[in-house]
Amino acid sequence: MTRAESIALALSLLGEGDIVVAADGAISREAYRALDRARTFYMLGSMGQVASIALGLAMTRPERIVALDGDGNLLMGFGGLAMVGGLKPANLYHLVLDNGCYATTGGQPALSRMVDLAAAATGAGYKWARRCLSGGDARAAIESWLAARGPALLDLEVTGEDPEPAPRVPMTPEEMATRARAALAVR
Repeated sequence: MTRAESIALALSLLGEGDIVVAADGAISREAYRALDRARTFYMLGSMGQVASIALGLAMTRPERIVALDGDGNLLMGFGGLAMVGGLKPANLYHLVLDNGCYATTGGQPALSRMVDLAAAATGAGYKWARRCLSGGDARAAIESWLAARGPALLDLEVTGEDPEPAPRVPMTPEEMATRARAALAVR
């Protein structure tokens, strides 16, 4: 399964009230293409910060917070894993789309094939963490992840191919931030 297909599947299983933080680069672009939601924060230029941004939301909001992360992105901001595990927000769900490389910056190999990200999450204090290898039942894995008590991390192995790169999100950073703030305003 490709990263884009995995993102589309995960987004299709979320509730309308869920809040999504999508990693910068291809993940934000693919999330936008699959299902643009006002309650999605599309990151730009903050590689390695998905877990930390999602944690901030999870600590201040009652809704389920879903972090769409990449393996290289997670490895770059590994401290976020420890913060989430230490604070243990029950409403935080962390999906790592693991293609074994830094796809957005040119496909350089990442260490995710040598580092068990699910075991690292468990060691950091996540309540639930699993790995779904390529060829596994991604839908069942995502459903189990969303049914678990958080913080929950699913390391989903995806193919590195990108046959149709998603275009950039057609909003300025200011427009993205304004829209996300408006969608999350207390009513």
